[in-house]
Amino acid sequence: MRRVAASISRWTAQRRMPCARATVAVAVAVTVVALATGCASATLDVHVPVPVPVTNVKLVVEDETHDGVSPDRLRSFKRTVTNELERSGIEVLAPSSSLPAARVVGRIERFDPGIRALRFISRYGFGTGVLESTWLVEDPYSNAVARCRIEGSVSMGTFGGDFDDVQEETGKALARFLRGDIR
Repeated sequence: MRRVAASISRWTAQRRMPCARATVAVAVAVTVVALATGCASATLDVHVPVPVPVTNVKLVVEDETHDGVSPDRLRSFKRTVTNELERSGIEVLAPSSSLPAARVVGRIERFDPGIRALRFISRYGFGTGVLESTWLVEDPYSNAVARCRIEGSVSMGTFGGDFDDVQEETGKALARFLRGDIR
């Protein structure tokens, strides 16, 4: 009888081991996914809403910071915003296009990519990257103006998070504003 109990005990222990390994594997996978997702966010503050959803725009991005955003960073930001608008179904036309479109002027008021290494080692907001911008929308027919402010930041994420995620979140917030989806 003791031999049977000992073999059942060994069999049960062998069966539990894979289950424990699976639990550890699931915990590791959940941790990796949690770390992989960036913690960038953008807050949309609508001052004057868009009266009707916008389907095509002429996009202009200007630097209003005191420190100055490099031309490469400015182009990168405009390209990212353009991609997010087009993903959401808003066509971005060249500023010189003769087609009628709403003119969207973005003014970057604060552009600080922060320090990625500090974001990586600290969870207390050190090294936070910030992007603050205002956006004006001018209707090509009535010159009516809509206006919003978008504040984005990244404070953590995989290896300190990526500031490009803040630019993407800003583009998504602008697309919500232009579509009138501001709830």
